[in-house]
Amino acid sequence: MLLATFKQMARMAALVTVAGLVAAGPATAAAPMVKTPAPGFYRMMLGDFEVTALNDGTFAMPADKLLQQPAEKTARALEHSFLKSPVEASVNGFLINTGSKLVLVDAGAGSFFGPTLGKLVANLKASGYEPAQVDEIYITHMHADHVGGLVANGERVFPNAVVRVDRRDADYWLSEANMDRAPASMKDFFKGAMASLKPYQAADKLKTFDGSGELMAGVKALASHGHTPGHTSYVVESNGKKLVLLGDLIH
Repeated sequence: MLLATFKQMARMAALVTVAGLVAAGPATAAAPMVKTPAPGFYRMMLGDFEVTALNDGTFAMPADKLLQQPAEKTARALEHSFLKSPVEASVNGFLINTGSKLVLVDAGAGSFFGPTLGKLVANLKASGYEPAQVDEIYITHMHADHVGGLVANGERVFPNAVVRVDRRDADYWLSEANMDRAPASMKDFFKGAMASLKPYQAADKLKTFDGSGELMAGVKALASHGHTPGHTSYVVESNGKKLVLLGDLIH
């Protein structure tokens, strides 16, 4: 009797479902458009460490002007990959939770590159963290799309963080004398670095290191000088797993 009851209920449920589908008719797409993307972060485990990639946004990169080769050669290479200049390029930071420290590698562009960038802090919050929780920030190099997110309205975005950068980059980009000698097209690079780092410098929160070496357990600086005088990659390693964050060593 119980089995028969179950069968009868199943038949009735199927009939109700079919009737409901017939009555509902086709979708009309009348729902309002959302118009915002999903939060821009991706999380993975690296051994015992948690690494969260944080997207700061994208920008149109003029590859044919940026690369030191004939523009026609760049155009042919891009066409081979069904691309053309400008190329939509991503800017990202990486949040490393070691279990005892929270370390951010690069901070995005902040307000320095226009409205398509500057989303790193919002995505950090969407990923479950707050800027005040970040203990240290390791900078690959001091171009504005990597340090601009350190500040907002002249104030430190990460109030408790120590910022660490290779001494060569700090000496170069924070020098008024170097900025005065630089061509006009380069002066904004110096201004962006100074505006981003000076609040941390004033709070004694800017610390330099010299070339390759361990910065903390599980994270090493790897000198990759060239793109800037002190450009640095970072090697993150935990429980036999390794991640190398290249900065702008390659694109």
